[in-house]
Amino acid sequence: MNKKITLLIALIFVLQGTQFVQADDHDNDQTIVDVASGTGSHESLVAALNHVSLADTLAGEGPFTVFAPTDQAFTDAGVNLDDYDTDAENETLKDILLYHVISGAAVDAANVTDGMTAEAANTDTLTFTVTNGTVMIGEATVTSADVEASNGIIHVIDKLLLPPAEEPVVEEPVDNCDVTIGIGDSGYAYDRVSVTINVGETVCWKWTDSDMPHNVAEIAEIGSNERLAGGVYSGEAAATVDFSHTFTEDTTFYYACEPHITMGMKGEVIVGTGIDANDINADDGDKSTESTPGFLLATSIIAMAGAILVLSRKS
Repeated sequence: MNKKITLLIALIFVLQGTQFVQADDHDNDQTIVDVASGTGSHESLVAALNHVSLADTLAGEGPFTVFAPTDQAFTDAGVNLDDYDTDAENETLKDILLYHVISGAAVDAANVTDGMTAEAANTDTLTFTVTNGTVMIGEATVTSADVEASNGIIHVIDKLLLPPAEEPVVEEPVDNCDVTIGIGDSGYAYDRVSVTINVGETVCWKWTDSDMPHNVAEIAEIGSNERLAGGVYSGEAAATVDFSHTFTEDTTFYYACEPHITMGMKGEVIVGTGIDANDINADDGDKSTESTPGFLLATSIIAMAGAILVLSRKS
């Protein structure tokens, strides 16, 4: 079905929440940004729109369809606006936000078929699935639908949508690795789960023909099980990986293997003092100080368990 036609096909949603007041309760002169600003649960979305100068755009004539992640969705994705302060980082954030917008159509409640697609404002494709009356866009579920505004319509979703990676930004392998990290004998842990380096040094992650595919994906904190939007990323998990990253400032960098993230396959790189410049005045100070002992214990236990599993298979 032609994309332009699919844009005109509206969505049937089973309303699962009332985070937005429904359309009849709004004055029709409220724009999408006005409506989102008044919910109390979309402060992160409005702040992000303002951060990259998209709020004025979505307050314009439209029409627009906006899939609005809640504040909790932003928290779960590890998005912190303090991390977006360069032009490149702001462009990444802008691309993420535009992936939540259909421009030129106010798609309201009507028939939608499983597998329907629409073009987002960043030109990527949104794909809808319908299962037992529940509508999803990627991994995000629509929890409240058909909230009208003067310039379009809003649907609330419970997760942040991340644009598909056309070509993962993979840094070219370098020969001067200051630290090299591989895969441990168990296959379920990195062979060095915590390393300390100086600012300006390079860490390389390398393995060849491993039994299982692995990768390196930045996470917001050691307890997170989701890849950080716009973070360091080696690409899709693979049996052979040669990836490097040079760290240019004090920080503690947390990462994980996506296929085995729930098994605790994670690591950390402590750079310089380990304290991010943005966290110097934070109450908890150096995040690595509190997290590292427990982190090392947990990853060691996982590695031992994996080794026992490998030995039992061999026997």
